[in-house]
Amino acid sequence: GFSMLGVALMSYCAVSPRTLPFPEYNRLFLHNLSIVWLAAWAPIISLIAVYDGKYNNINTAIGTFYISLTLGYTLAFLSEVAVTTIVRLGVFKIWEPDIFSLTSEVPTPILPWVLREKAYKPKRITLFVADFASSCIAAPIIEEVLKLKICQWTSKLPRNFKAVKVQKGKRKRSKKTVAQPVRSIDAPQVTNVNCYVVQMLAASLGLKLFDITRRILMYTKKSDEHKHFFAVARGVYPIHELCGTMTALLLARRDVVGIDLSIWKIVGPAIVIHGLANFRGMKPIFKWNASTPWSEMQIPPFKAGSDFSFTHLIPTSYAKIVWTTILLRVFGFCVKNYYLTGRQAMKRTTTYSGKLHAFEAKLHTDSFLKKAKKDQS
Repeated sequence: GFSMLGVALMSYCAVSPRTLPFPEYNRLFLHNLSIVWLAAWAPIISLIAVYDGKYNNINTAIGTFYISLTLGYTLAFLSEVAVTTIVRLGVFKIWEPDIFSLTSEVPTPILPWVLREKAYKPKRITLFVADFASSCIAAPIIEEVLKLKICQWTSKLPRNFKAVKVQKGKRKRSKKTVAQPVRSIDAPQVTNVNCYVVQMLAASLGLKLFDITRRILMYTKKSDEHKHFFAVARGVYPIHELCGTMTALLLARRDVVGIDLSIWKIVGPAIVIHGLANFRGMKPIFKWNASTPWSEMQIPPFKAGSDFSFTHLIPTSYAKIVWTTILLRVFGFCVKNYYLTGRQAMKRTTTYSGKLHAFEAKLHTDSFLKKAKKDQS
């Protein structure tokens, strides 16, 4: 109820211009609402397609989504602003120390955000390094780790193992993460990972839907074209879903199958893909501008009267084809590992029941053979 009211209020405030007569203002308000709901269809359908009521509690999934939509988005935004401020100040300290001469007029924490108003133009290398570090490294880490934490806070995922830090070697400070069993051999074992994927999708879609709703409602001027198309494209663009699913499957490999994986090995692949997406143009949560949606999703802008030619399109589409190929491979990774993890969990409780060391040896052998096959090819 609160989220619906919030969307309605944001849609009402997003009407442009605000000096319209009430009938026209109300018409555009309903138009904004329809665009927002249009963007929500693709994420909702993807969650419904994955959801299996046999292994999930619908109330828990909704609770995860709601917490991510409200508290999660707020935490992500504030964390990214704080970390970006620190990162930019650090980069300026190294590459452009002259900027700090403005501290007599502007407080240091505000300095990275008001350079344009102060007519100060940093070097291009400074801007690139600061933006890359904040948008492609810091922001993906915050968002992907926060998704995982929200999932762990709001739901108690069934598991066969738990991660425990043990001493590595003779050094006291050197520790490694080891998966230790939490269920006895006679107890029912977890053999399905659907709840992991559903809960992580719910957490991912909470952040995504709030972010795309805000950006859609900032693209409502009369001069903004193709609003419906870009709203649908924002909903379909699957970065949050793919990253959340990868994290869920790697978490399940540790907690269900028993493969030793540290927290960074679990969220690492998602951080890399999310960082690549941000490098390609997708904006992190803390970036407020939403006037060029085509750049965020790598879609050519539609211009009336522009000359369309495949001769000009093919050279500029090479990078987009490569990026699309990467996303398709990530999707294939998710589908393959969803079924592979389930089969491994089932095999552990049947063929290798009571033979944990033999099962671990089988996993290591399969991994070694897979790497050897890749090296040969």
